[in-house]
Amino acid sequence: MLNNGTIPALKRYPGLEQESQRTCLRESQFDEEQVVRLLLQELHDRGFSDTFKLLQRESGYTLEDEPIAQFRNSVLAGEWSKVEDSLKTVDMLAPGSQNAALFLVKRQQFLELLEARKLKQALLVLQNELSTLTNDIQQLHRLSSLLMCPTTHALYAAANWDGSSGRSRFLVLESLQAHISPGSMVPVHRMETLFGQALAHQSEACKYHVRPATQGLYVDHACPASVFPPELQFSLKGHQDEVWYVAFSPDGRYLASGSRDKTCIIWSMEDFSIAHRLSGHENEVAYISWSLDSKRIVSASSDRTLRLWDVEAGEQLQVFDGHEETVTSCKWLGPSKFISGGLDHKIIIWNTDGSIIKQISSPRVHDLAVSVDFSLLLVADEKTEIHAYDLATLTFMYSLKEPTEVMSMALSADARYCITGLRNGQLHMWHLEARSRLREFSGHAQGQYVIRCTFAGIDDCLVATGSEDGLLYVWNRNTGQLLGRLRGHTKTINVCSWSDNMAALATASDDKTICIWPAYHGAPSHRPDLKRDLSEAEKSDDDVDEDNSMVSDSHSVSASVDMD
Repeated sequence: MLNNGTIPALKRYPGLEQESQRTCLRESQFDEEQVVRLLLQELHDRGFSDTFKLLQRESGYTLEDEPIAQFRNSVLAGEWSKVEDSLKTVDMLAPGSQNAALFLVKRQQFLELLEARKLKQALLVLQNELSTLTNDIQQLHRLSSLLMCPTTHALYAAANWDGSSGRSRFLVLESLQAHISPGSMVPVHRMETLFGQALAHQSEACKYHVRPATQGLYVDHACPASVFPPELQFSLKGHQDEVWYVAFSPDGRYLASGSRDKTCIIWSMEDFSIAHRLSGHENEVAYISWSLDSKRIVSASSDRTLRLWDVEAGEQLQVFDGHEETVTSCKWLGPSKFISGGLDHKIIIWNTDGSIIKQISSPRVHDLAVSVDFSLLLVADEKTEIHAYDLATLTFMYSLKEPTEVMSMALSADARYCITGLRNGQLHMWHLEARSRLREFSGHAQGQYVIRCTFAGIDDCLVATGSEDGLLYVWNRNTGQLLGRLRGHTKTINVCSWSDNMAALATASDDKTICIWPAYHGAPSHRPDLKRDLSEAEKSDDDVDEDNSMVSDSHSVSASVDMD
């Protein structure tokens, strides 16, 4: 930089005037040419054509040199012979990129020939050119099947392609850019990508991340220090004995709970009232799973049965009798089937009509987890292992070994991570693809009881579990840092469940209650219509049990949160 703060003339693209002297307000660690070209691309993509041209003139830089500009125009014009010639001279990203790029061009050419009903020419492109550019036989078979399409509309549907006059050429150009050196063609939507990466990094670094990064680009993302508001919790009283399970419906409208009192309760999250009390099990209800449409639940019990319930009507639809010991877990696999596991060494896939679709022998099942796409099944046995199965075929894939008995587990929404709750009080997080243990979460108390852990928060950024000391523990998933210990229950917390729609955790306890823990603005604690007179919270548990009017009511009590 010159002493007067100006930048000396830099090397410019041919045909452009040299820049005039200009004042630089600050030095930057980033290369000027790259920054300007990113700005040019963003201006071009947003349609600021006059500003785009002005910046090119003032800076002396162009978004692309003349050969690349001609290459771009040829792709968009469908001049495929010119595109092929240009690919011979374009600086490619890697040695193998030439064939990959040429395949994209020839595929588009093949589709356009089919669109024009030039079937013989299309067949020649397929046989003589496309077949030499890939070893993917299945893809070649799919392309050859398109020759049988009777109309252009059938072609569009079969190829998932919108034709030469649609956006297909733009999409081909974007795909080609993945194979071309970024110095020649700036990668597609590069500034947008960098913004997205910056926001993702801020979210990952956010200690208390429970809300989306919505502040925009002007300020860094940061969630409030208090993950859960310390002033309130909502306590639901309706069960006559220990509550062993809770689960929010996918749409967030309901909460289902299962108890040692042999009943399930469907709670309305609109006003925290009891919508239905479901009776039918002969023993404790240990597990509940919601259907994807939030209209039905399956409950599992130590009476060796599962039961299907209609949530809106509050009616039992079906009883499933196939296990010989306690049924410990169940998960829906779609609209009309679900899977269950028990202590009888059985894993069963059921049809909702009561018939058994498939059954396999397994270790005694403590817990099950199923990926969102129904491709992966994880089974926690009664000993120290997590077994992974291909759910489509129920074939064993691999196992994860823990040092002591696995009491519960949870699978992240992206099926990349699994957390396991162990009898010795440890909570571990596993990276499933690497099959390695990433992190340990500690501080809670667990021994003889089954306490079910869960992922929580935006993008599963939190890990939560109950404890035998009656506290709810919440950690940052990425750092393992304990964020809070929430006091509200008086006895062991058996399970916690997170709802994205409610933006809240629900916990169930041996103290016969369920607590709702709102996590941030928009959750129940910010709905004034649900707040109750705190004097009700001053009643003792015995007083509440004696007051029948409180048995099926919900009320607000003061909560205490230890923030670390």
